[in-house]
Amino acid sequence: MSHIYPFKLYVSYKPNLLVILLSFLLNMASWVWVLWQIGPQDETLFLHYNILFGVDYVGEWWKVLFLPLTGLIIFIINFILGWFLFHKDKFISIILNSVGLICQIFILIASGILIFLNV
Repeated sequence: MSHIYPFKLYVSYKPNLLVILLSFLLNMASWVWVLWQIGPQDETLFLHYNILFGVDYVGEWWKVLFLPLTGLIIFIINFILGWFLFHKDKFISIILNSVGLICQIFILIASGILIFLNV
């Protein structure tokens, strides 16, 4: 790479800042909600529900953490790609971070469904 945009300027760009903060807060809310409502336990939990077959996947409590972990990975990848592409086109960076925000919204909804199934 010939040029990497300064990190401080990337984060301080207002549209990026807003989307990044919302995405991060939703991911943290997903972590807190899952850990608070489910937490470590010895019982097996419902991990997947299908409208046709009902519950079709059960497992240990820690497997519930894959959902917020996936959101965190999506957040980090989109954040880094947005940073590297910011000097070429600011709009692409905003789109990447916005897609990450949409993913966080769906992951929070999926976390709520998992909690509803198990509590």
